[in-house]
Amino acid sequence: MDTDANDLEQSDIELGEKLASRRHDPAVRKASKVGKLGDQEPLYAAAAATLVYAVATCRARLACASVAVLAAVAGADVGKTIAKRSVHRTRPHVKLDDDRYERGLGGTGEQPEQSFPSGHVACTVAAARALSRHYPASSPWGALATITIAIARLAKGAHWPLDVAGGLMIGLFAEALTSAALRSIGLRGR
Repeated sequence: MDTDANDLEQSDIELGEKLASRRHDPAVRKASKVGKLGDQEPLYAAAAATLVYAVATCRARLACASVAVLAAVAGADVGKTIAKRSVHRTRPHVKLDDDRYERGLGGTGEQPEQSFPSGHVACTVAAARALSRHYPASSPWGALATITIAIARLAKGAHWPLDVAGGLMIGLFAEALTSAALRSIGLRGR
């Protein structure tokens, strides 16, 4: 363990190691591929394709929802990028495979050092929340998608539990900001 880590960080490391301990199991590897769906690129693509469909079929509500999702994902993408450039933290798989753990100020730009925050969770929760403002019945599905992505990222050893919590906070904050901005120009959800 890191002797400089506080109790919360020590607990986070212990739980993260336990959650990622079976990351090499074939079933976990297959399930962790689901986590890729929460990355910003697939979310941008899905929202953009939906926007094109909505415009082509004159579905204003769907078009507004698509714009809201695009804006929320962009906001979450920016937020997680700023955080990753501000701090570095070794991913759980590096700790488990190489017995190396580091964290501190200043991002390194290296994937193994970009554990905080979970961008997948940030973008997924932002997209889910934005969609639910226009289609409230989608809320449970958005929550399920966010939980699934979070579990997949933890099981893969890509993030510590606090990284997932950080991604959740960034995604919710980004969506709230983009939602307020869109409302100010007249694009409203329910």
